[in-house]
Amino acid sequence: MTLAKGALPAIAITFGTEEWRQEVERYEANSPARIKAEGARRDIEGGRVKRGWMKCRSEGSADGTSLAGCVKIYVPLGKEGASEAPYGFVFELEMRSDGALGLDFLAFGERHPRNERSRSVYERAHRRLHGRYPD
Repeated sequence: MTLAKGALPAIAITFGTEEWRQEVERYEANSPARIKAEGARRDIEGGRVKRGWMKCRSEGSADGTSLAGCVKIYVPLGKEGASEAPYGFVFELEMRSDGALGLDFLAFGERHPRNERSRSVYERAHRRLHGRYPD
């Protein structure tokens, strides 16, 4: 099977309730970030996202994150670059109990925050995976 660059094979994508609350609902209901995340989720769950998925760096990132086995997608969907797509989702690839592969939602947030005290979506995902922010 040959996949187009940035495409995924048929795979179950799960947005956990607690993760969604902590990652997306931390933003005000009418904030641009939350509105973009909610729209992107509808498109992902509706099967309308065919391209844009990218493998996260496993180790050695300048920010110290280790996201082996993870994929990301920029939000708003279909956009590239920090100015067009300032937000992102990070998902972890997991083997389901039935042997099927799935993607579990880990984090949402700014890809490259302007505020140096803000954590990036990648740092937030690292914390979910490792129980702490990167050093």
